[in-house]
Amino acid sequence: MKHRMKIFIVTISILTVSVFALAGCDSTTDSSSSKSTGTTATVDDVINDQIDSTEDTSDTDISEDASDSAAADTDETETAAADADTTADETVYENVDYDLTEMSSDMVYATVYDMMANPSEYTGKTFRMNGSYYSFYYEATDQYYHYCIVADATACCSQGLEFVWGDGSHAYPDEYPEEYAEVTVTGTFETYREEGDDTLYCHLANATLETA
Repeated sequence: MKHRMKIFIVTISILTVSVFALAGCDSTTDSSSSKSTGTTATVDDVINDQIDSTEDTSDTDISEDASDSAAADTDETETAAADADTTADETVYENVDYDLTEMSSDMVYATVYDMMANPSEYTGKTFRMNGSYYSFYYEATDQYYHYCIVADATACCSQGLEFVWGDGSHAYPDEYPEEYAEVTVTGTFETYREEGDDTLYCHLANATLETA
């Protein structure tokens, strides 16, 4: 089964080893099951802790104006060209429903966990997040899957959220960053099922990918 295959052990530091499960989303998990025992309470505590802790210009001559204007136009042209190169085949997300880059590491970890546990509450919403890039080859589907990995503040626990870069046509590994590189991913949260597998999976679809 795919969800059993997607379990990895990643070394976060020299002395710390973190186990994270790149498993399927689960919107119907029984709270008494071993999968959720103790974990939901921890996430709630993190969220509650986060909530509690948050309670003139001089005139210039015409020649200087013309020079400044020309320089500004050049900068804008170069910036536009650079943006066109990096986003030509990707959706530009002007509005993001959940910007995880503005959250603390504990809050990001808790949010990603909740996305995996309660996917129906987030389906169709746009997310921006940053973390470490990781790829995984699944033999049953003969495909590579790509993840943005986030850790809590102590770096003892990690969560991986799958993403699909653009329309999925980017070539791996040539066009992808190196393993564990810091990345920022923005995309639309969706759920899906693999053929012949009843597990419900989730990912950020049509995502943009930026490297640090």
